Amino acid sequence: ATETLQLSTEALEGFASPHSSSAGTQQAIAISHSRPISRDEMNLAEFPLTVLSTRSNPKLKTLEFSDSIKGKNGEVIDRSWIITGADKFGLPTSSDDEVLLGLLKLTVDDTFRDRKVFFTRYELLRILRWTTEGRSYERLQKALDRLSGVRIKATNAFYDNESKSHRTRNFGILDAYEINDGRSTAPKPSFFTWSDVLFKSFQVGFIKKLDLDFYLGLESAVTKRLYRYLDKHFWYKSKVQVNLFVLAHEKVGISRNYAYASSLRQQLDPAIEELIRRGFLKGAEYTGKGKDTEVILLAATGKPRSTMTALEQQRSATQQGTQQVEVVPVSISSSHEGREADLVDALVARGIREAQARRLIEAKSQEQCARVREIVAYFDQLCASPAGAKMKSPVGFLYRAVEKPETFVIPGQEQRRAHQETLALKTSSEQRTKSAAKKNSDLQSRYLVERKRQVQSLKEDLEPALLKKLTQEVEQGLSKLKGLISPDRFAEAIQHGVEEKVLKLFVFPSFEEWLRKQ
Repeated sequence: ATETLQLSTEALEGFASPHSSSAGTQQAIAISHSRPISRDEMNLAEFPLTVLSTRSNPKLKTLEFSDSIKGKNGEVIDRSWIITGADKFGLPTSSDDEVLLGLLKLTVDDTFRDRKVFFTRYELLRILRWTTEGRSYERLQKALDRLSGVRIKATNAFYDNESKSHRTRNFGILDAYEINDGRSTAPKPSFFTWSDVLFKSFQVGFIKKLDLDFYLGLESAVTKRLYRYLDKHFWYKSKVQVNLFVLAHEKVGISRNYAYASSLRQQLDPAIEELIRRGFLKGAEYTGKGKDTEVILLAATGKPRSTMTALEQQRSATQQGTQQVEVVPVSISSSHEGREADLVDALVARGIREAQARRLIEAKSQEQCARVREIVAYFDQLCASPAGAKMKSPVGFLYRAVEKPETFVIPGQEQRRAHQETLALKTSSEQRTKSAAKKNSDLQSRYLVERKRQVQSLKEDLEPALLKKLTQEVEQGLSKLKGLISPDRFAEAIQHGVEEKVLKLFVFPSFEEWLRKQ
């Protein structure tokens, strides 16, 4: 309940902060209704900042990357990029890259007017597509701690766009941040402050456009890191050719434990295939062997973006978007209103006008909204298939399907659902059988323990003469076995026979009779 109250307060706080400029507010509102184009700082796109996992190894204190380039006069410049994290918080993780780009998006919305940027956590979580629940707030604060504690030593590796030269710099990402949860009577917005070095790089224009929606929709940290690196270089050229080991180790940040070309390809190929599938890359090929292996990556545009007209760039971005399986994911919010807003955004992103999308969704029940989600997912798969390319009016198809979601039939869904139900019943039956068998085994063990305890007690209370007589009877009955088994085994057989006679004599219940009493 506290988190919900906090969430609502921050959502109302939003762009209405007295510290926000009206221009920044208007731009933010405008951008929220369009494809979320943001910015990326070019130095941070050239070398990795984070580990590729979502958790950093506390024993790993630094990350080091290096390469060599040719200077203006043809001389070779050796560059190094060393990252250290604060002892308490550790190195940044792959999800911290997302947070960094989210902070840049907030700065874009604030028109880069100041290195101190005011925001609400709710606003930032929505940009990142994270759920707005308590653990996301905690995750966000940990990311800010790591980003505030990181230092970068860039030796000949920080490009100063003002002097047009590579410099040696030691700098941080964030100088400070403050989180305010908005629950006080006079709520204050949260804020973060960029480092002087990084903010100056923003101001002198060493930034590039970044399709944040496309970036966040990528599946793996390797794909995201590769996309940022290539997206920078495709501004100047449509083909990037680079040594495989340099690309993997120094640009993407894949562990140096992968020491062979084959093992590096196993790490990179899924990322390359995803970027081809999503319309960012046209193709890729490898040349050479061993340490001399080169990878050639071709932009889907076929030309450098710097030579493309604004219309061509827009078409390229649209093509990328339509080839994604998930253009705008429909997240699960904590309220029906939140779910409605997510669905409206999803429909608008797929070409339906906002007013129409709102009219379609506003009267839908929760069950119908869930059905619309399934239809949207099917629509994305259909658009990505050969059959989708033959549709005369994809938007009209989607509109009619969402208009009456309960009557729309998703091909194969009923069969899949029936198959899933059959599997679920089979699994449930197997689990019940296993549970019953285990219970029966436990009961049998209890019965045998009770039986053993009882026979020992009865033998102790039995008259010695009667016990001797029973022993003689059993020994006489087993006399034919005496020469066939060892003396020890023969003695055990006699003891077992005596115990059986004693239990029968005192009418000890069978397992079935004992079970009924239990």
